[in-house]
Amino acid sequence: MCVSGLAFAQPPPAIPPTDTPQEPDANRVPEPEPAPVPPPVTVPPPMPAQAIAVPVASTEPPSTGTLHEVEPRFAPWKIWLDGFLQPQFRTRQNSAAQFDEEGFRFKLARVVLHTSTTAGSVDISSFIEVELQPTFEMVDALVTATRKLPHHGQIVLDVGQMRVPISRQQLLSDARLAFVDKGQIATLAPRRDLGARLTLVVPKLPQLRVIGGAFNGEGPNQVQNINEKYLYAGRVEVTPLGHETQLSESSFSGNFLTIAASVGLNKLTAGTRKEDVRYLGFDISGAYKGISGSFEYLQVDHEYSEAGAMTVEDFRANGFVAQLNYLMPVQLPPHQQGRLEIGARLEEIDRNDTIPIAQIGDPEQSVRQMTGVVSFYLRKHSLKAQLAFSHFEEIEDMTSVGEDAVYDNDQLLLQVTYRWE
Repeated sequence: MCVSGLAFAQPPPAIPPTDTPQEPDANRVPEPEPAPVPPPVTVPPPMPAQAIAVPVASTEPPSTGTLHEVEPRFAPWKIWLDGFLQPQFRTRQNSAAQFDEEGFRFKLARVVLHTSTTAGSVDISSFIEVELQPTFEMVDALVTATRKLPHHGQIVLDVGQMRVPISRQQLLSDARLAFVDKGQIATLAPRRDLGARLTLVVPKLPQLRVIGGAFNGEGPNQVQNINEKYLYAGRVEVTPLGHETQLSESSFSGNFLTIAASVGLNKLTAGTRKEDVRYLGFDISGAYKGISGSFEYLQVDHEYSEAGAMTVEDFRANGFVAQLNYLMPVQLPPHQQGRLEIGARLEEIDRNDTIPIAQIGDPEQSVRQMTGVVSFYLRKHSLKAQLAFSHFEEIEDMTSVGEDAVYDNDQLLLQVTYRWE
């Protein structure tokens, strides 16, 4: 049935599926072709955790210069304590001279505080040593900056109160001796002083070490330079055999040979009087297959200039010490850790070659001392017992008024050293 004005479109008949390709329809919009699939991307395995560098954002403003400034990296602080005790028993012949008391005493009771850190390529440390008896006293207090140089070189700067680099006997630690006491020559050298000291281990020639320093010249525990003059000191050490890691006696540091010389100048004032003190010293020390020893000579010249009417005569103090020790190879109980060492020492000292002594036992009296020692080491110098016998001969045997100045003063010392470190 037909209706005027209306036309109904009939759907096209269904086309049965066929494998025969169909002709394209000119009125049909072609469908877009699918995008090509990219080939698979190979992802490299992750780097190990320790090889990954993680940038750290800096809180500092950017540098405007052409060079990049790198802030030194500070390592954590390390702090530790050590120290040593030296109880001693002394017996000495009684005589008319003073200071011949005998009995038990503490020779030394020291506590040491160490700190260390690093700032870039510079090692920074501090060393504070105090004596606890008979009164509390500062011994050492210094800050050290160490920088390693190419070809086994090194430069070290010490600032504070420290040992003046004159005389090997004076530079030795009291806890690292092959004898109970240091040689008396150490008393001629300057004691600890406040100042600065520079040490250079020469690059390409580490066997050569040069030490120089400037000090107030007022002695220990003086917080200012009273006379505004300075003590200048220098020391040169050559080690053609081995390498002495630290100033220590006996042969625990291996085989070595060190030859050294020291010089110094100190200007002192007392009112209108001026005094120049000049130091000149030489020493040689070494160890080889259990045998160790040293020889040292030191002279100190005192020259005066005075504005007043009284004139003080110049004088010279000098002395030497020669010692030899043998560390036996046999290991002893307990636990085969004990070592036995025997030693002998000869020394002379003249504190004033101009003015005669006033009485026997005068502190300026010239003497000769011969000492024999037996040492038992359980933990090297950290734990040891030492027995020493000394015989004294008075070189100045007459007083200024012609009296006999020879007296009995031989002594026996028994000492134990216990060091914790």
